[in-house]
Amino acid sequence: MKWTKKDIEGGKVRQLAERTGMDLLQASILLRRGVDLDKSRFFLEDDFRYLHNPFLFRHMADVVDRIQMAAEEEERVLICGDRDVDGITSTILLYEALLDSGIEAEWRVPIGEDAYGLNPELIKDFASRDGTLIFCVDCGISDFEEISLAGELGIDVVVLDHHNPRGGKLPEALCIVNPKVQEDSYPFEGLAGCAVVSKLIWALCFARTELYGHEYCFFYINEEKGQLEIYKYVNLVEVSRKFYPLDQEIPLEELSESLRGWPLFSYDLSSQKQTLDQIFGKAAELHITDIADQVCRDFPSLQGLSFQILRDKSRLARYSLQAPDNGDAFLHLFSGLMLKRYQGAFEPFEKALDLVALGTLADLMPLEDENRVLVKRGMELLGKAVRPGLRELFIRQRLLGKPLETNDVSWMVSPWINSSGRMGQADKAVELFITEDEAIRTRLADALHDLNQERKKLGDSLWDDAVEEARTSQEGLHNKLTMVRSRQIPRGITGILAAKMVNTFSVPSLILSRQEDGSLSGSIRSPRGCSIQSLLHAHADLFIDFGGHDCAAGFSMEGSNEEAFVRRLGEFCKTWKPEISEDIPEVDAEIPVEYLNPELWEMVSRLGPYGEGFRPLLFFSRNLLIEKSELIGKEPQNHLKFLLSSETAKFPALYWNGAENFKDYMSPDNRVNLLYHVSRNYYMNRESLQITVIDMEPAN
Repeated sequence: MKWTKKDIEGGKVRQLAERTGMDLLQASILLRRGVDLDKSRFFLEDDFRYLHNPFLFRHMADVVDRIQMAAEEEERVLICGDRDVDGITSTILLYEALLDSGIEAEWRVPIGEDAYGLNPELIKDFASRDGTLIFCVDCGISDFEEISLAGELGIDVVVLDHHNPRGGKLPEALCIVNPKVQEDSYPFEGLAGCAVVSKLIWALCFARTELYGHEYCFFYINEEKGQLEIYKYVNLVEVSRKFYPLDQEIPLEELSESLRGWPLFSYDLSSQKQTLDQIFGKAAELHITDIADQVCRDFPSLQGLSFQILRDKSRLARYSLQAPDNGDAFLHLFSGLMLKRYQGAFEPFEKALDLVALGTLADLMPLEDENRVLVKRGMELLGKAVRPGLRELFIRQRLLGKPLETNDVSWMVSPWINSSGRMGQADKAVELFITEDEAIRTRLADALHDLNQERKKLGDSLWDDAVEEARTSQEGLHNKLTMVRSRQIPRGITGILAAKMVNTFSVPSLILSRQEDGSLSGSIRSPRGCSIQSLLHAHADLFIDFGGHDCAAGFSMEGSNEEAFVRRLGEFCKTWKPEISEDIPEVDAEIPVEYLNPELWEMVSRLGPYGEGFRPLLFFSRNLLIEKSELIGKEPQNHLKFLLSSETAKFPALYWNGAENFKDYMSPDNRVNLLYHVSRNYYMNRESLQITVIDMEPAN
């Protein structure tokens, strides 16, 4: 049984535990996962202050202003989305946000054999009906020609996307909001398309407060460093800072001019009065708002604490080895104050997080950084099934009222929505969520069930021929890639088949589908950690367009380029060196038998959510007793079910596809070493610990 466990320094474990308040086991697990003190905040906090400010996108304020203008002028607006779960949720969320802003927008997602993204016919039709504003959600970053056409026809285009810009270049859209755009200062690239839309929703909520577009200044005498500090903010983003040493003459005229028109804030002015009088003179009228009183009213436990103490004892300081500077500390304090005051204004953003979690998980975005906060808060909302459309799906899948885990969403909810797009009827999923007609919702939820069943049957019927063609193609592609060019494969299931090929052959897989107009649509998937971007860029001159992520992408090309593409692909694979390493399990912790109890699940749950970029925790335990075992499953019965025993508890364990090699463990009183995940098991309204075995061996 192969597994590894990273060595970590005990001192760093203790330091992380002491600074954050987590226990030593949690701290050791996070350090093994590469989570340092700074990153640990996204595991321990779910306050919205720990999300990145949407106005760090350079065009965000412009998009907000454009929406406000469109609402005032009653413009005709179109939302253009994609057919997958991320594109569908993005479309729904923006539709709701625009409706909330006074705009009843049209929306379109690809149906039938429609191409991904914008197309000239759509743009021309919209222009003929006096359309003036198009939003591209989860698409658009590669639509250079289409966006240029829209501009020529007098239509503004706003791109809300998260895919890689083609060749690093950007289309000539009015505004582009995309975390992968290098010109932006947004600090996290891993947002899904629906999360990008949620950032716009947050900005629209903020625009309804008196803070939007206004300038604010933190004015503070720092006695520790002997300087006057001036920090300026717009939309809760710091735009400048300047320090004036107190032991030098302060240029009052220059200072006065730089502060003209900027509302001034400070904290505990009484403690700074003497120094301020010395600088400006007692007769000077400084209109500075002291926020200390308001902070103490809203947070009584902070009464009497100096700004320095608030800074050094804040939750912000907890996640840094160095004390935060005064500007960051004030912004953290001021943001908390303002978000509490205007809490009601941000309800649309909070209500959007269920679909943000759904789209983020479905699009396999990394559960890192702020995605952890978005998904954690969204999962809480998903579990309540507040949206009528979600409730219809949950009823049919017996999820209503059940504690929901991320794998439930990935394996049960997402496929139903995804299938609507795969089968060319993505509009049904959008309509399910936005319709207010209960009868229509019922009909659409049933339709999504039927489409999912149809998609499964179609994939199964094509698999045998496709896998044989993939196997045959490997040699010509130097065992670096598999390729299927079957004419029977519809565009909608190419991604599913490609992903299944990756699991079968453990190399990147490409599926081509021929369209009615003779063009080709391709999907390519690759194993975790194996980027296929270089392959796409090497053949970009043959494509009509292409885009996607490092391990999942798509493209289209003229049918006349097919043979040239196949020939060049073979040449490319001669020298291509995809980095695919042996997948040896990494253990997060070795758990002594006496600690294997229901409390372990509580610890596991606290470190959630789990998914892409933060896989479920993997444990190893020695010398566990098997009290009972049996074979389960349909014929042949190829799964093992155990009853395991530790010194403190008994709990069930499942070993999927484990029967063939481990029939020796069918008798009681065997002792084994286990590599496993833990989860919750619900039976007869009772919760217990359950083990899912990854590998096992006889105990020595």
